[in-house]
Amino acid sequence: MIHRKLTPFNCVVILIDFERDLLLTINSINAKTLVENVSDLARIARLLNIPTIMTTIETKSFGCPLIPQLQMMFPSQEPIECTTMSVWEESRVSGEVKRTGRRKLIMAGLWTDFCVALSTIQALESGYEVYVVSDACGDLNTRAQDAAIRRMVRAGATSIECRQVLTELQRHELMLPGHVSSRGKTAKREI
Repeated sequence: MIHRKLTPFNCVVILIDFERDLLLTINSINAKTLVENVSDLARIARLLNIPTIMTTIETKSFGCPLIPQLQMMFPSQEPIECTTMSVWEESRVSGEVKRTGRRKLIMAGLWTDFCVALSTIQALESGYEVYVVSDACGDLNTRAQDAAIRRMVRAGATSIECRQVLTELQRHELMLPGHVSSRGKTAKREI
């Protein structure tokens, strides 16, 4: 299946459960690298005004606050507190996505095999295209991470890396109306 490219005008970023204590359980990727990747993803979303939804899960009884790197990126935005493993089951999350009118979701999060996979599969079942940023997701071990990515891809999601997302989205920043390229050409808006 051929999908149109991701643009700042056709997608929503969903950052799932990036909580400090949950980060300590991640062994599928180096924690510093994971935080750098999700921070890069959040930064490009903020710079290009892409709607971004952040979630936490049971912070009072189970988790803890959102990692500071994301909270600093979106200081006036409170993460949506979830009570289930799938953020898609939370009406505040799915409702926020529906309000944007966008059909492409870029998802990243902790515990790929539960929170990200369940959310992705339910969003796919609801008719959305889902791009899972595999190197901005983390799990207890690489076996669980790899199995979750395979499961989501079999269900219809696209596995993509942070660098690919950033490159695909950034190219549109240079194509905004009035931007003059290094070759002296004025860009037209591409959607």
